[in-house]
Amino acid sequence: MPLPTDSNNSPLLARLNAFITHSLQPHQKFAVSFYILTVFMSYLYSLLGRAPVSYFTNKRNLFNVLFVKLGWFWTTVVYMLFLYFVQSRKQSYERGLARYVMISAYWYIMTQWLLGPSFIERVFVATGGQCTGGTGGDMLLSVYQQAACKRAGGKWGGGHDVSGHCVLLILSSLFLWEEAIAWAFYSIPTVQRIRQQNGWPWLSVKAVFGLLILWWWMLIVTSVYFHGHFELVSGCFFGVLGWAIVYVGILPRLPQIGFPPLQL
Repeated sequence: MPLPTDSNNSPLLARLNAFITHSLQPHQKFAVSFYILTVFMSYLYSLLGRAPVSYFTNKRNLFNVLFVKLGWFWTTVVYMLFLYFVQSRKQSYERGLARYVMISAYWYIMTQWLLGPSFIERVFVATGGQCTGGTGGDMLLSVYQQAACKRAGGKWGGGHDVSGHCVLLILSSLFLWEEAIAWAFYSIPTVQRIRQQNGWPWLSVKAVFGLLILWWWMLIVTSVYFHGHFELVSGCFFGVLGWAIVYVGILPRLPQIGFPPLQL
C-alpha cells in the first residue's frame, strides 16, 4: 500500500521536497547542493581512488595554519570589505552587520564556547570522548576542551569528532554566498559594471571570490584526507544548519533586518 501523500499526512521526504521547492531561492538551492555534493564526491574519491600524498595531507600546511585555522577572521575581513565598499549605504551596512552577528554567534557556539566547552566538544565528550595520557594522568579525564587537552600533553580521542573544518568552511561559504555572491548569480552585467569601476569595490568582490575558492579547495582536502564519513556528515549537517537557522528560520521573521539585496 503506497504512503499517503495528502497535505495532512505526507511522507517526510515529500514535505522536505515541498519546503525546498517553495521556500528556497535558486541560489540557495545551488549553494547548499554544491557544498554537500563536494563533500560526498570527495569522500567517495578517497574510498575508490588512491588519493596521492601531497603538501595538503600535512595538517601543518600553510593554507590550513594561516587560513583555515583563522577561518572566521578571514571571513570577517573579506565580508567587511565587501560591506563597506559595495554595500555602502548606511541602512544596508547596519543590516549586514546584524546578519553577520547572528551567523557569528552560531559559529562561536559551535566551535569556540558554549558555557565552557564548545558544542562540538560537548558532542565529543557526550559520545565517549575524553582526554587521556600526558603528564596529568587521571586528572586529564576532567579536561573537556581539546585545546586544553593538547596543552596538558594529553590525547583527545574516543568520541564522535564532528568535523569542525566542515562546519567552518560550509557555514562561512554559505554566508558569503548569501551576502556577497547571490547578486552575481542573477546578474552578470552587475559584475561587469563593478569590474569596470575597478578600485576597492572590485578588489573586495575578488577577495570574496578568492576566499570562496580557497574554502572550496580546503573542503575537498578535508573530505579526502581527514575524518570518517560520519564525522563529515555531521560536519555538513551543522554547517548547513547554521545557515538555515539564520536565513531560513530567523530572517523571514525579522523584516526590519531582512535579506541581503539580490540587485546592486
